[in-house]
Amino acid sequence: MYFGAPVWPLQWDPPYDEPIKRLHALGFKGVEMIGWSRKALDEYYTPETIEHLKELIAGLGMVVTNFNHTPEGIASMDPEVSIAKFSDFCRTIDVAAALGSPNVTMVAAFPFGKSHWDFIELRHLAEMQVWSYGEIGQDWEANYEQFVDVVRRCCAYAREKGVRVLIEAHPYRWVNSTQSMLRLIEHVGADNLGMNFDPSHLFPQGDMPEWAVHMLKGRLWHTHFSDNDALTNVHWRPGQGKINWKAVMKALDDIGYEGAINFELEDVPGAATPTSAVHGAKISNEIEHEMAMAKAYIAGLCAEQGIAIE
Repeated sequence: MYFGAPVWPLQWDPPYDEPIKRLHALGFKGVEMIGWSRKALDEYYTPETIEHLKELIAGLGMVVTNFNHTPEGIASMDPEVSIAKFSDFCRTIDVAAALGSPNVTMVAAFPFGKSHWDFIELRHLAEMQVWSYGEIGQDWEANYEQFVDVVRRCCAYAREKGVRVLIEAHPYRWVNSTQSMLRLIEHVGADNLGMNFDPSHLFPQGDMPEWAVHMLKGRLWHTHFSDNDALTNVHWRPGQGKINWKAVMKALDDIGYEGAINFELEDVPGAATPTSAVHGAKISNEIEHEMAMAKAYIAGLCAEQGIAIE
């Protein structure tokens, strides 16, 4: 195992040269990239920029661990919408393969192609009057099969490019727990479908993160590490919430996980947001302090247990 981190908590939007350099200065081996939109996938990730990024990352002795893009609406029952979003994810796979990423991740789709803006995920459920995905009587089984089918097609396309498709569980989506991930794997039937393990989303859903690791053995290919109190869906640094990270690291070591431990600290002091400065640029050095503390904390837990970290 080795430590890495995504670019977007340091700088939300491209260009990403500076956050990559900052991660290197903090001692991270892995870097995780993202394309927030089809526009970014097409206009920023040009062949020239991809080659530049590959040279930069390799020159720093780093590796790309994962590439993220979530095509909201991919589970829509409207064929035009679903086809367009499938095309977006195929473009994502192309970019990931060109960058040399072994993985491409999407957050699981909302049922019926809903948008996260419809739900405002971080708001407490107690503040909501009625929880609804739309009209009562919609065909849930048909929509799940729609999601299964499009994920199966994504996996087939990714296999041609030598890339694995990872799903990240989020509350209120088709994959919101370890069990729902395993169900999707069973229904899709693709050997290159796995999970981006983010216990900050699983823990508030009632999953036991260390047991989730064991259940996902053989299909857990990437991680997002952040902590919370199980009451909200936030991303604090490990050690600030209630997740038992010592147990999580022991479980990962037990199953033979050899990939990246990526710190996704989106809700810590200094973290970039879509509205911070110009293009979500650096707003303070505080996040660098948070990331250094997160890395030191997990490294300490590993040292206590004799777990090797590169």
